[in-house]
Amino acid sequence: MTLEHYPAMTEKQLADIEAEACQRWDLTASLIIHRYGRLEPGDRIVLVVTAASHRRAALDACAFLIDWLKTKAPFWKREETADGPRWVAARAADDQAASRWRGAS
Repeated sequence: MTLEHYPAMTEKQLADIEAEACQRWDLTASLIIHRYGRLEPGDRIVLVVTAASHRRAALDACAFLIDWLKTKAPFWKREETADGPRWVAARAADDQAASRWRGAS
C-alpha cells in the first residue's frame, strides 16, 4: 500500500485536529505521527499519544484524534492488488465512528 499526501496541507490539517483535541480536553501533551509513502502489510501507520491529569480526558482525546484522522486527514491510500493498483474509498464505518464527536465537547 502507498499513502500519499500534500505535505503542507496535511501538516496544517494534523495541527488543526490536534488543536481541536486540546480545546475539547485539558491535555498536558499530545503527539501525532502518521506515516506515508510505501508500506508493507503489517506496518504500523499511525501513533497517537495523549497526556492529561485525568485518564478519561486522555482516553477520550486519543479516541477522538484517531476518529478524526481517519475522516479528516488528507491522506490517499492506493493498494496494489493482483488486478493492479486501486484507490481505497472512504469507509462508512469510519464516518459513523467520527460522528459521535460532532457537536460534542
